[in-house]
Formats: sequence, C-alpha cells, structure tokens
Amino acid sequence: MPQVLIVDDEPAILEIIQEALRDHGLEVRAAQTDRDALSLLEEEAERLSLLVTDINLGEGVTGFDIARKARALNPALTVVFITGNVQQLDRFGVDGALLVEKPFAVQELIEKVVPLVKPDTPDH
Repeated sequence: MPQVLIVDDEPAILEIIQEALRDHGLEVRAAQTDRDALSLLEEEAERLSLLVTDINLGEGVTGFDIARKARALNPALTVVFITGNVQQLDRFGVDGALLVEKPFAVQELIEKVVPLVKPDTPDH
C-alpha cells in the first residue's frame, strides 16, 4: 500500500487531508510540526511514496526544507506543496514538485495526488 506523509501546522487541514487520502486506500502518516516531520522522515523515508507539505509551517523550518531533506533520504519521492504563496516555488522548491494552491477543495487535492501513487486509479 502506498505510504504518504502529510505535513501541515493547521490541525483541521491536516485531519481533512489525512481522512480523504485514507478513504482512497493510502496509508497516511501525518506531522504537525517540522520536528515531527523530520523525525518521521529519518525513520520512514524509504517507505514513502509521496510527501504533501504546506510551505509555511510556522516556527522552524519550511516545507521546502522538509522536501529537500525528504529527497536527500529518498530521491524518488514525489513532492506536492500546498500553499497560498506560489511565487516561491521555483526559487526554493525541489525538482519535479507539484503545487496545489490554497484555498483548494479536498477533491481537487485528491484528483492530483492519488494518481501519483496509484496510477491505475480512474479519474472521477
């Protein structure tokens, strides 16, 4: 089963995304802080298929930092950034990352993310 790590400092957004991805048959790990995300990456990066991270994580490192660390541990990892500030992506993001701009409907995120880890999933 594909494994996904979601990183967002807003508990409500984290929970909604987590539930939606689980409903689509994905195994989901979640982190609300940069520290939790980095710890999970150290333990499980090789098992992850996808990282979905907010860029602005409040205090500490950014989603860009999380993505760079994740790619250092698992170069094949697919990265999706969720943010309201799209200007920074080209400058600070990782190669091949996708972007879902906030605000977004959960179904929009699902339609972009699920086929990345379950390519045989039909479009809705």
